[in-house]
Amino acid sequence: MKDKSPPDALVGALRAVFAAHADPVKAAPMRGYMKSALPFYGIAAPLRRRLTAEVVKAHPATDTATLARTMRTLWREARFREERYAAVELPRTGRTHPKLVNVELLPLVEEMIVSGAWWDVVDDLSGNLLARLLERHPQEMKPQLRRWARGSDPWLRRAAMLCQRHVAAEAFDAQLLYDTILPSIGAGCFANEFFIRKGIGWALRERSYAAPQEVAAFCREYASQLAPLTLREAMKAIHRKSRSKVDG
Repeated sequence: MKDKSPPDALVGALRAVFAAHADPVKAAPMRGYMKSALPFYGIAAPLRRRLTAEVVKAHPATDTATLARTMRTLWREARFREERYAAVELPRTGRTHPKLVNVELLPLVEEMIVSGAWWDVVDDLSGNLLARLLERHPQEMKPQLRRWARGSDPWLRRAAMLCQRHVAAEAFDAQLLYDTILPSIGAGCFANEFFIRKGIGWALRERSYAAPQEVAAFCREYASQLAPLTLREAMKAIHRKSRSKVDG
């Protein structure tokens, strides 16, 4: 009998260990909170990440193509939501996988964002995997993010505007941030979508820690086109700092 391929070995081991730690009491509330079509095993995030790391240590992918196949199998054939979370986490788990992250993964990331279509998956992918891709491959990633920001999928738009929040300061591109935000304000496409309005505010708030005057000026210029929710989120840290100075 032939040995299992690395994707099959990792996927099989991960499903077995997740099933062994399933907690039906926790599973139902978790599914309800996430409004998930898929059931949950009922495994809390810290334990899930530890179990995933143990499986990756025993069955690491050795090249990007294998990593992508494993992620794709976990994602497309998921029977429980934790399997999809594991697919999202694989590129940053273990010693080898982070080194394999490159633009070969981008088509799969786009598929996961579009088909996942919910904040837990999208925000993890944008703040982690997309951020690393942007740092390593800016010439390929920046045009792609601008296309997403002008496209018809709201979750790709959200991912485009949020993916710089964990990018290293020296790699941050303020013009890219605003290029990914502006198509979604005012009367534009998805301007009234809650997760877009919230995402714009979050992206601006993260930027405000490094450039408060820049963000405040942007909010003043586009105040009539930004939702109250967006403005509250964007100015939250700036207002907090101002109150602290007054109180001090």
